[in-house]
Amino acid sequence: MNHPNFFIIGAPKCGTTSVASWLSQHPEIYMSPTKEPHYFSTDFPVLSSLSRSDYLGLFAHARSEHTAVGEASVWYLRSEVAIPRIEKQTPKARYIVLLRNPVEMAPSLHWQAVFTGDEDVADFSMAWRLQDARVSGEALPKGCRDGKLVEYHNACRLGEQLNRLYRTVDQERVLTVFLEDIQRDVHREWARILEFLGVSQWTDLEFSTENSSKHWRRPWVRDLNRFYSRMRRRLGVPPLGWGIMDRLARSSVQEAERKPINQPLRSELVQTFSDDIDLLAELTGRDLSHWKTV
Repeated sequence: MNHPNFFIIGAPKCGTTSVASWLSQHPEIYMSPTKEPHYFSTDFPVLSSLSRSDYLGLFAHARSEHTAVGEASVWYLRSEVAIPRIEKQTPKARYIVLLRNPVEMAPSLHWQAVFTGDEDVADFSMAWRLQDARVSGEALPKGCRDGKLVEYHNACRLGEQLNRLYRTVDQERVLTVFLEDIQRDVHREWARILEFLGVSQWTDLEFSTENSSKHWRRPWVRDLNRFYSRMRRRLGVPPLGWGIMDRLARSSVQEAERKPINQPLRSELVQTFSDDIDLLAELTGRDLSHWKTV
């Protein structure tokens, strides 16, 4: 098979990287070797510049034993064009959606944006106050690749995004997985995912956590890496394959612990996302009232 038949479509900071990594180890599953190709989300053009042939080339090594072929691009769920484009190519595609309390997701997404250099306001409370201006195209961070990446309010409205998905895709082709359920019983959720994909129940792996909170010990390495990637895309040059930038990046990154948000801000986030949490609860048949605890 030279194209994917399932997609992990988001959301960011909801466990997508870990699940994709686990799936890539399954003998009956082939995952794109390029993380987050974002080929179908053309309304996020800065995230990918792959041609159709380059994209399909990501799956060129899938073999007959790989009955499930997939990729994971965390902004597909937020994108307004990705799902219709996928459906046009693969009408029977399956979708895995990972979900998280937006009150926790928003500050985590902010921290990730600081790490990638898309956000230059390190304090989440201050960045949150800039939401309205940024939606209008103002007060955007100098290094931000796309203003939508720092619209934390809009990015975390998962109920709204799932509702839009269901208007295009039959619900039986969508599996929703809550991050808190993975944290509570990873083996049960893993079994659900494998059953959904129609592959054997395989547990010969360690459920390590990927993409945890990190920070740069040497921010100039991040900036150099961004410049290298931007110029490579602009010139249409493939990766050199030397691994120098990857090794340099790994040596410059370390895990970090985020400070919890204060109670007044948490109360504001709960109020802001209350209607969307209710919508998500209705769509998934879940009691999410604990998400509104201040």
